[in-house]
Amino acid sequence: MNTPGSFPARVEVRVDPAIWKQEVERLRKGSPARIAAERERARLEQHGIAETDLEKCKPISTDGTRLPDLTKARVPIKDAPASDRPYGFVFAPGAENGREYVTLAAFGIRHPKTADTRSVYERAHKRLHGRFPDQERSSSASAGRSAPVRSPQVRSPQTLSAQVRAPSRAAGRAPDWGLVR
Repeated sequence: MNTPGSFPARVEVRVDPAIWKQEVERLRKGSPARIAAERERARLEQHGIAETDLEKCKPISTDGTRLPDLTKARVPIKDAPASDRPYGFVFAPGAENGREYVTLAAFGIRHPKTADTRSVYERAHKRLHGRFPDQERSSSASAGRSAPVRSPQVRSPQTLSAQVRAPSRAAGRAPDWGLVR
């Protein structure tokens, strides 16, 4: 617990370059979303993120996303109402040598105004499960059955964290997050 005048505990943040490219560099240079993400990256990698800026994602949400054990941070990361922070990072947990960290899983707009834009939560769901939530629902609905609770392509956050900690990471290779290429 923090005492008055103390700083909140911080968590190390890891950003895989391949995931950054897919999540941030896909955006037009100079776009408000890309600028917001780029502003935060150096500070996050150098100083980590305050635990108070992290919030658990809903394990199962009404939009069909399933993000158990993942956390989110509203962007820009500052003390302001959520309505003033339209973007978000979603992070997967990890631990190495007894130290906890979070790894970037997705970046994007939190609540898009148009149906053709995927939310950051949908993007994180796809990274974790291999497809967007509506693709899971539509493929089951077309076959006349209800959407499955778990897709056979699911990779748990623990599996993802283990991949980040795997020796291949030390060898300089990016972890395989189950990216759909």
